[in-house]
Amino acid sequence: MINSKILVVSIFFGLNLLINTNSIAQTKPSLSSYEKYIDENNNAHLKEFMELISIPSISSIPSHKTDIDKAAAWIVNKLKAIGMTTAQTLPSDGNPYVYGSWDKAPGKPTVLIYAHYDVQPVKESEWNNPPFAPIIKDGKIFGRGASDDKSGVMITIWAIEAMLHTDGKLPVNVKFIFDGEEEKGSPSFKSFLDKNKELLKADFALNADGTQYNETTPEILMSLRGAAILEFNIKTANIDAHSGQFGGKTPNAAVIMSQIISSFYTKEGNVAVDGFYDKVVPTTAAEKEMIKKVPYNKYDDMKLLGTTAEVGDTSYSPLERIWYRPTLEIVGMQSGYTAAEGHANIIPSNAMARITCRLVNNQSGKEIIDLIVKHINKNLPIGATATYKFSNGYATPIKFPANTKAYNYVSEALFKIYGKQPLQIATGGSVGPLIDIKEILKIYPYSLGFEQPDEKWHASNEFFRLSSIRKGQLIYCYYLQHLADEESKLKK
Repeated sequence: MINSKILVVSIFFGLNLLINTNSIAQTKPSLSSYEKYIDENNNAHLKEFMELISIPSISSIPSHKTDIDKAAAWIVNKLKAIGMTTAQTLPSDGNPYVYGSWDKAPGKPTVLIYAHYDVQPVKESEWNNPPFAPIIKDGKIFGRGASDDKSGVMITIWAIEAMLHTDGKLPVNVKFIFDGEEEKGSPSFKSFLDKNKELLKADFALNADGTQYNETTPEILMSLRGAAILEFNIKTANIDAHSGQFGGKTPNAAVIMSQIISSFYTKEGNVAVDGFYDKVVPTTAAEKEMIKKVPYNKYDDMKLLGTTAEVGDTSYSPLERIWYRPTLEIVGMQSGYTAAEGHANIIPSNAMARITCRLVNNQSGKEIIDLIVKHINKNLPIGATATYKFSNGYATPIKFPANTKAYNYVSEALFKIYGKQPLQIATGGSVGPLIDIKEILKIYPYSLGFEQPDEKWHASNEFFRLSSIRKGQLIYCYYLQHLADEESKLKK
């Protein structure tokens, strides 16, 4: 059954990818040979992709630790199979990291490639097909992690495979570091990187957990927001109370939680926590110009999500709000009787809420969480107490310069394959390890990934476009060759 689908996919690959093959052959003969290898091995690669997606490597659920280890071992075996000099798992304070290297180009630059092999939890009832039994349909592969970020892991490995098989060598040295904890904030990454900074030392870095604007328009990520999370519990009694016997005189934890959450916001939708915006640097003129160049239609996102309104402070444009303004979001709540059936006449004694803050420029995660805790304690009424569950770490915001040769190499590779200049974009999301790479290894990890915004990351029915698999490999092959050529010119 799968073979027949893959045959259809192979035909699809022959027709897709807006790329001038003749131009490639004329300017880079080696690229056409990589293309040939990629096409000939497409079916085998899809089978491998399905194998990796089928491993439920959910990092935030401890019972899936064996699956994390299984996924890491699978990737190590694949790295060995393609001829990497080194391929192994490395221990950390949490889940293992997968490390691979090819170091047989003395005197040439070294490129470090980051991606992550862990995935988000799933609600299986919301999926059209089991999330860890991937299927191919309509030019897409469906499964948890297919886009975020097992696509980043495999596209980069396959590109190296194509070059090693075709040329017997790489034009530069390459190191892989694959993270097993990104989906829970990469709490071990900074200490791991600090302990292994000599091993991971490189001249350039790429983040394969990245995006493209759409199938025909490339983009380069110029900034990410940081993140800080908090869980807190409101307690008003030792047990839930009978609403008839005690209603009217007993504090209700669900009501108090609702009042506290309401106090977080102004009527305009801004955060009302004192000091929340104190360290926010205004959006620059260059960033506002960057926003103007990005085509944006609010109805596209509304259609994607099934929403009927766009909210937020209209003093800022929608993209400015999600790229350069901080947020405080309630991501989970629980209180009282919430079973699917039945009705309990109670006054809840406990209520729980979980918060995620997206942070910008020089905001500190710890400072923001401290301000929120202070706000909650200030707004607690008589008869209620609050307890807190804090995160092990925070994701720091990061911005990338556009005036570096590292940026140019990525931009030129995208232009070569897409045939148009990439958009400069920002994102409201976070990839915590990127700031650690910048701070510890002293290199900017520019994003070069091929996820697209509608591919339902973190949601049910996540998918990845098969056309991006081929396109991504070609771009990585061209990038590595182009970087080697340009760096050689600089040495002359």
